[in-house]
Amino acid sequence: MASRTYPGRCLVSKNDTTKRKAKTEIIKALKADRAEEKKPQSWLVLFTGEGMPEYWIYLLVDRKATLKDIDKKLRAVWLECCGHLSSFKIAGRDYESFPEGAFLDVVESMETGVDGIFCDGLTGEHIYDYGSTTYLDFKVISKLPYRTKKGYDVEIVARNKMPEALCSVCGKEATIICLECLYEGSDSYLFCDECYEEHECDEGMQLPVVNSPRCGVCAYEGGLDDDMC
Repeated sequence: MASRTYPGRCLVSKNDTTKRKAKTEIIKALKADRAEEKKPQSWLVLFTGEGMPEYWIYLLVDRKATLKDIDKKLRAVWLECCGHLSSFKIAGRDYESFPEGAFLDVVESMETGVDGIFCDGLTGEHIYDYGSTTYLDFKVISKLPYRTKKGYDVEIVARNKMPEALCSVCGKEATIICLECLYEGSDSYLFCDECYEEHECDEGMQLPVVNSPRCGVCAYEGGLDDDMC
């Protein structure tokens, strides 16, 4: 069986790509766009929604950056809604945004630098919100001889395009999630603007359809657009 294709866009070259081909496109674009340094300057890292492979994002992380810097970027583009706690799980250790309590011997701070942790092929998990939790899997792809763009510790260099979401009534592009229908287990919880006007559920129980694995969760309404990454 052929593998699924998850379309996206390289934000360096502005070219369309796919999740599988993005690494090649990113490296090609960086080579054309930036000076190649004598020593590796950044890490290329792929984040994917756990159980949601259609949501993916490639980050170029400066070698002097911290896990906290990555957490801030993930919050800005994919996650932030109510200031929830978050953590990384890497090689059997937890790195938390606000580590405290009796388990400090096994919990570390996100202020830890990535260069002391990352290596090619390393995998781990990012967790946001311990109530309505969003889980992200990540893999360190490689260390590269290119700097992040000026002013950025963490740069988004490629990301998925908005997955298809169709109105449950008319089949047009959906823009609204009815949380009441979603929580009741209905399969018909996506609506376009026009069809939602005729929908009978509470108007306060809605969220926009957005390009994020946190779509429809808690109070999440979307993050950074491509031109702000």
